[in-house]
Formats: sequence, C-alpha cells, structure tokens
Amino acid sequence: MRKRKYVSLEETDADGEHEHEHGGYFYLDDPHPQRIAAAATDEGPPPPIPQCHNIVSTSQIVTSQPSINLQRLADLFPFTTYDRKRFAAITIRLANPHCTCLLFGSGKLVITGSTSFSACIVASHEITRILRKANPRDRFEVCSCQIQNLVAHVSLAPGTTIDLNRLYERFNEQSTYQRSIFPGLVLRPPRSPIVLLIFTSGRIVCTGGRSYEDIYHGFAAIYGTLRPYIIAPPPLLVL
Repeated sequence: MRKRKYVSLEETDADGEHEHEHGGYFYLDDPHPQRIAAAATDEGPPPPIPQCHNIVSTSQIVTSQPSINLQRLADLFPFTTYDRKRFAAITIRLANPHCTCLLFGSGKLVITGSTSFSACIVASHEITRILRKANPRDRFEVCSCQIQNLVAHVSLAPGTTIDLNRLYERFNEQSTYQRSIFPGLVLRPPRSPIVLLIFTSGRIVCTGGRSYEDIYHGFAAIYGTLRPYIIAPPPLLVL
C-alpha cells in the first residue's frame, strides 16, 4: 500500500518542498488507543481524535439480467422511493445497518449514512438479499465496495472558540471564509487528503478522506498550526 505524506501549512524545507510525514496505519472501525496515545509529541498533548459520522461508499452488484427492475422493488417494499422522471435511482432506507442506499438499474449502489466500512459491506449484502427476495430466479452478487468519502468531526472542550479572522488573515491563500454566506472557514491544507470546515464554536469537520488514516493523520498534521488560534475557555471563579 502506498503511503501518503501529511504536511502542515508551515512545514517546508529550504526549497519549499514538504518533508513532514506521519507513519503508521489506523484502522477505520477501531483505531488502537495505544497507538493514538503514542502520537503525542514534545510540543504538547496529542490532537483530539476525529470521530467518523458519515461514510459515502459505492458498490457494484452483478446480476444475471441485463438490468435491475427498480419499479418492481418500489412496488414490493414500502421502505423505498422511486420516481424515474426525477431521478434514475431508487432510494432504499435500511434500518440495520442504518443507512440510505441509492440503487441504479446498472447495479451501481451508493451508500451514505454509515459510520464504518463494515456497515457499508453489510448494507451491500442486505441490498442483494432484498433483490433475491424480489427476484428469486435471478442471481445477484456484490463484486466490489469502495469508500469514496469519509466525514468526521472534532469537538474541542466546551467553551473553546477559534479565532477565524486571524486564521484567515494568516492562511487566506489556502482557505475560504465569507461569514455572510457560510459561518465556517474552509481550509484546504496543501498536499493533504482532507479539507477542514472550522467553526468559531470549536467544532471542526474533516472531509475528503478515503480512509481513517487520511482523516487522523491529515488532522494531526494541521493541528499544530491551528493551536495558536484556539482560545481556551476562561477558568471558573470559585466564590
């Protein structure tokens, strides 16, 4: 597996080339807490751990028929929505695992709302089970499943704020901030697999990664740059 390089906004060598790299691999479903604790440096405690809350994945279902009869699925199952004039795919809402699936007649399946790659795989096989139930004489199999986008969030300590104005002044070439249109600052670190949505309230959304490794190491590389703009809550007064 080819390793990516994760760099901060200010980490460059004399020629302007990025050199900083984070090693190791963190699994999507269950990142090992001891490895995360080992990521602490002499500069301070380790960065907050991003929590995955949405995965968009695509699967391909092969069938013995030229195409899948989506209208038949819509007629048989009440948890589906299908309007061919508006959209070419049928919407299937699964309860276990909890996610929403878009199935096209070609067999392409888009899954959103899952929180782990395992749930995406289970959802793909659940869709094939529904298809076999609706068409018992036909064959349906899942031949691939890939993550297209992983979204995670980071919540700082209650009361913590982030000075977006100063952050934008320093990194305006790598960010977009128009408060009247969108309350968050969109930061695109150079040569990073992720994009950050940063809010004054201290909430940070990480998106664009295709694995938890992308999200964790991408955020760890940029957190040191963000730390000077994070304002801790004032201490409580004891009367």
